[in-house]
Amino acid sequence: MELSEAAELIDGMAKSIREKPSQFHFEIEISGTKATAIGGGVGLSVQARGGGPGSTTIGYQSTLSGASIEIAQKAANDAIRQEMSALVDVLGNLVAELRSASPNKKRITVILDSLKQSWIPNLITSVVANIITKTALG
Repeated sequence: MELSEAAELIDGMAKSIREKPSQFHFEIEISGTKATAIGGGVGLSVQARGGGPGSTTIGYQSTLSGASIEIAQKAANDAIRQEMSALVDVLGNLVAELRSASPNKKRITVILDSLKQSWIPNLITSVVANIITKTALG
């Protein structure tokens, strides 16, 4: 594969992520503790969970609801937007290196390693790494 073809493929990925970041689906479970009124007072209702016959392990399960989730959701959305923007920047740096007159293999390797050490889904990292491998630099 020619370097220009690899650059076009990776640029297409970056464009897709930039234009439609919502194409990725993230599932997040949140748990917390909620105090409830018991018999006129305020306290914490706890039910033993876990363990089994003969087990010494018990605990309690708690859930989080209400406005706290909305605040956390907004913070998570902001963080995801920032991370997606950073991903697009990293892919852009990779494309720029592939399109340069004399691509630096070491710099490309550093960029790929940074993708592997991040939160980025393995699918994206694998596709990018395979594209690079199919070039003369791989």
